Amino acid sequence: MVEEEVPLPILFHDVTPIPQEDGPHPVCAISYKEDFTEAMNYLRAVLRANELSARALKLTSICLKLNPANYTVWHFRRRCLQNLSSSSSTKFAPESIQSDLEFSSKLGGSNPKNYQIWYHRRALLEPTFEAEMIKQKEGGEKGKEDEDDIIQKAKEELNYINGVLENDGKNYHAWSHRQWVLRTICFPPSIYNSELDYVHKLILDDPRNNSAWNHRWFITHKGCTRKPLSSLEDVQKEITYAMQCAEVDPFNESPWRYVIGFLEECKKYSGSEGNDVMEAADVKSLINSCEQEITKMRGNLGSTEYDVDSCVHLTSAKIDILEMKGDDISLEQAANLAKDLGTEHDLIRKKYWKLREKEIRSRLSGSKTDY
Repeated sequence: MVEEEVPLPILFHDVTPIPQEDGPHPVCAISYKEDFTEAMNYLRAVLRANELSARALKLTSICLKLNPANYTVWHFRRRCLQNLSSSSSTKFAPESIQSDLEFSSKLGGSNPKNYQIWYHRRALLEPTFEAEMIKQKEGGEKGKEDEDDIIQKAKEELNYINGVLENDGKNYHAWSHRQWVLRTICFPPSIYNSELDYVHKLILDDPRNNSAWNHRWFITHKGCTRKPLSSLEDVQKEITYAMQCAEVDPFNESPWRYVIGFLEECKKYSGSEGNDVMEAADVKSLINSCEQEITKMRGNLGSTEYDVDSCVHLTSAKIDILEMKGDDISLEQAANLAKDLGTEHDLIRKKYWKLREKEIRSRLSGSKTDY
């Protein structure tokens, strides 16, 4: 049974609405719809009175349906929810969290890139999620049932995000929210494995989806993007995956940047404390292997209708790898390739390639050392 809407003048019979003040001579007064004007007039009065009641909460629902981007209303709504909560352990009552997640889902359906809606979902879940994280870090006593409930709630949030990304695989707010959920909850390894399967599907759907590639990096690092992978097997697996994608479409920049990102990370941290598995010899072998694959790919591309030199992203990756090798022969080759790109094949970035060539040749002259 649908609840009948009570007219605002009846619901707020004891409140005097406050109209918007545009000054005595407004330059360009906005012609609002009557229902919007009425709702906002009552909201101003309720805000001034600091009334954090159930009817004030209902008023925020009306205002947000009229304008879901009003962050003041969202903030006031959370204050109402908090004030009405009977829970002593969390900021919001569990039933309020569930009902407001459903409310924001309905609004989000037609406003998937509305930041205020995404932030509201995070604000609702954050106290519960972070309380569980603190409990886990401190090694305190925790009920298995409570932990399962929180993980289930997090899974439901991931499923909601799945639906949003199905319509727009590059929704920044959805990806950001997804990574927050994964970073906040200590999920079992099976969740990260399923995330890899999920992001693989998105990459297959759109190999140029940089958001999906970025999320794959995030997942392989278990959310710790500042901590390098120490397993040579894991690194080889990811590089192989990206190289296979690049082989399908060498003109796609995304897999090339993914490969270079891993090689640069390995080179930076090889032999460092806490990363003993990644020895310098292993990194050198990886770099040489990638160079051989690129050389092979360039050869295969040359036997097709495509001009191998016009494949800028492939050549750019080769330049990066030759720079990583750092010997004079490799640097000379990298400088020549950069010159070719800047003078013939990538003229829109000719100044960039001129700078790259200059920097590479300065290393040849001995003014810079291998990084």
